Amino acid sequence: MQPEKRQKKSLKQRLVLKSSLAKETLSEFLGTFIMIVLGCGSVAQAVLSRGHFGGIVTMNVGFAMSVVMAIYATGGVSGGHINPAVSFAMCLFGRMKWFKLPFYVGAQFLGAFVGAATLFGIYYDGLMSFAGGKLLIVGENATAQIFATYPSPYLSLENAFADQNWKKLLVDTCSGPFGWRCHRRPCLCSYH
Repeated sequence: MQPEKRQKKSLKQRLVLKSSLAKETLSEFLGTFIMIVLGCGSVAQAVLSRGHFGGIVTMNVGFAMSVVMAIYATGGVSGGHINPAVSFAMCLFGRMKWFKLPFYVGAQFLGAFVGAATLFGIYYDGLMSFAGGKLLIVGENATAQIFATYPSPYLSLENAFADQNWKKLLVDTCSGPFGWRCHRRPCLCSYH
């Protein structure tokens, strides 16, 4: 009798993640990475071309499409939260277990950071030539708005708080834990 040979596992079989939490964490990392690279990339294209190859419409459509792509890429695995506020809301509504929250938030933070670093690397030459090698926050040659949003000088703290919370309320009522079902759209939210 010959001893049975052990079947060698293929590379794909060895690389498969077994833990569902690891899959969800990686999914949130990749989703946030996709959103930042594509969304902020559309902003970078418009800013660095001084409006010749994009403007306010291309930035808005580009960012919206990046969010849609990120949600569709990750929705089946982790729910496509791609935002710590959404993950927190899912925990509050009982749609996700609380112990997963730090993993989701950590993955989203790292995904955003790596996405911004990748975008900075892609557009490095453009950023350096845009303002003579200076990275500025304000003024005509400012490039900081590619990576972050800044309030206008006239905006008070109270008004900024109200503005952001009102927008978040409107967005979350349309796409939050209950919004998708209320409008008879397919549910993209995960029930963990």
